[in-house]
Amino acid sequence: MEKQEINYVFDIDGTLTPARLPIEAVFKTFFLEWIQDKKVYLITGSDYEKSVEQIGPEILEAVTACFNTAGNICYKKGKVIYRNDWSAPPDLIHLLNQFIENSKHPIRAGRHFEHRIGMLNFSIVGRNCTREQRNDYNLYDAEVKEREYFCKTIMEQFPEIEATVGGQISIDIYALGMNKAQIIKHIKGPIHFFGDKTKEGENDYAIAKKLTKLPNRVFTVKDWKETMEILKQYNRNS
Repeated sequence: MEKQEINYVFDIDGTLTPARLPIEAVFKTFFLEWIQDKKVYLITGSDYEKSVEQIGPEILEAVTACFNTAGNICYKKGKVIYRNDWSAPPDLIHLLNQFIENSKHPIRAGRHFEHRIGMLNFSIVGRNCTREQRNDYNLYDAEVKEREYFCKTIMEQFPEIEATVGGQISIDIYALGMNKAQIIKHIKGPIHFFGDKTKEGENDYAIAKKLTKLPNRVFTVKDWKETMEILKQYNRNS
């Protein structure tokens, strides 16, 4: 039987880049060389503009496709291939405002809602927070599991909606099933997936769960450095 070509799928934030920051120069140079002659896809909860900011146009031009906002819009070399539109219902917005009012975390930096194509990103501390405020909230959430509670409450009250923990400070909210796993139907052949949030309740979990059988593989990484080491190992074994 002829060996099938592997499709490599990478989360961006925390997997190819430091959280919310641009890709490190040394890794960018390595990654641009590594992806040559391979089928490489990117998947992220962020919008395309944030992807440009984090990994740069060179990588986005070189990959096979980039799936943004949890796969609800797809770009090939900057052109839209498809998009799925969705708007959060008013009752959900009301619930999220209650979360903002009742959270015991003391900081409200503003921009708590970010409406993206096919999804809503929600944060208690707010996306206008400083790096220090971001890290403080992440430590707070690691202790009290606030975001996990938010996601559970949302899905209990809105069974047609899905909510997952994303990044350091936010949760991603979308129509049921419109998570990162939806991109699998657009990719033919085995998938090797790299992500940093593959635990249940996190925003890489849905896609990771569907790729547990060989020849698919899932690599859970703690940061871009670990991703780079694994890719170097691929080079040694090729």
